Amino acid sequence: MVYDLIVVGGGPAGSTCARKAAQLGLDVVLIEKHHHPRRKACGGGLTTRVRRALDVDFSPVVEREQCGLRLFSPSGLTVEEVRAETTGYMVRREDFDHLLLREVERAGATVMEGVAVVDVVENANTVDVITDEKTYSGRLLVGADGVNSTVARRTGIKTRWRDDEICLCIEAAVPMDPEDIVRIVGDPNGSQRVLIEIYFGALRHGYAWAFGKRAEMSLGIGVLVSELEDLRGAWKRFVLSFEKRYDVRIDLSATTAARVPLKGPIDNTIASRVMLVGDAAGFVSPATGEGIYYAIESGKIAAEIARDIISEVGGVSTETYQQRWQKAFGKDLGFANFLAGMMFHSIENMEAVCRMAYDDPVMRAYMFELITGAVPYRTSRNRLVKRMLRKHLRTAIKMIL
Repeated sequence: MVYDLIVVGGGPAGSTCARKAAQLGLDVVLIEKHHHPRRKACGGGLTTRVRRALDVDFSPVVEREQCGLRLFSPSGLTVEEVRAETTGYMVRREDFDHLLLREVERAGATVMEGVAVVDVVENANTVDVITDEKTYSGRLLVGADGVNSTVARRTGIKTRWRDDEICLCIEAAVPMDPEDIVRIVGDPNGSQRVLIEIYFGALRHGYAWAFGKRAEMSLGIGVLVSELEDLRGAWKRFVLSFEKRYDVRIDLSATTAARVPLKGPIDNTIASRVMLVGDAAGFVSPATGEGIYYAIESGKIAAEIARDIISEVGGVSTETYQQRWQKAFGKDLGFANFLAGMMFHSIENMEAVCRMAYDDPVMRAYMFELITGAVPYRTSRNRLVKRMLRKHLRTAIKMIL
């Protein structure tokens, strides 16, 4: 059988693409190397724009709603912003991804779990995906298999990542009494919603985090590989300081590590019959490390382009996909890269950003919008830069120089 579309990877990007393509009438097979639900190294924070972008009700897997942000500067200064409205959602990625994958099946696509892709061969009219079980043939292929994408490597689209393009993260799902979670990151106004905590200064060009779920706390730390010094040492120090700060014992038995692309989109995301989506294409915010929104958006765009190519709509090719995502969010990720360079350039810059947010309620609100993804990065860039030039000129000059 020759499928209209083969999707490799069953995370948010792949599941969204496969589901959308099946809804559009294509014969689709999704190939996923793991059996879901599976553990995924991720903080599990979803922005409100993920809710708007995804036409799937994921409320059954929402562990807690978010209502604010707590920042810690390198020197220990604490900055807090709390909102009355819901500003995000906390999920366990194994549950969220499993829910999306089951929706792919409901849409009529074939899902193959526990199947590893080992090679990809493009032919004149088809593309063959060779797995450890059999070979699948399709007219088009979408690579949604993450930063270590076999599809990207075997097609020559992206054979390797440089150290300055990749973040290395350590993340632990820490079992915790719900009462302790509320005590540590609970809404100061008394609801069951939570704040997210971001810790600057453990390492240059990186940060640590604490995200509260229903009965577990996601603790993590990440840093750009080119700036890597002592990640394991920084991780141990962060965990010990968290235990001391909140008088808790941390169980690190569920600890994993992962690589995350952190320089924005790769230059080329296509071959003649192949499109890359999500992390495989570098669609992750360099400013925050958030990539689920871009995974969903790129998956939808790829599905629509696949439909048009299969339907032989004039002038549509995989090159059209490259143009569509660039128009949809390419510039936004460019602005995120600018913000990341400003914030993470040095420990001194991180301290300056937190100090401005501490002293200036307007800057604090703008930092909240940036970190929670409440507004496009272009808006965040413009607001932050204008405020710094008007009210914090001396600091702005130091940060830029």
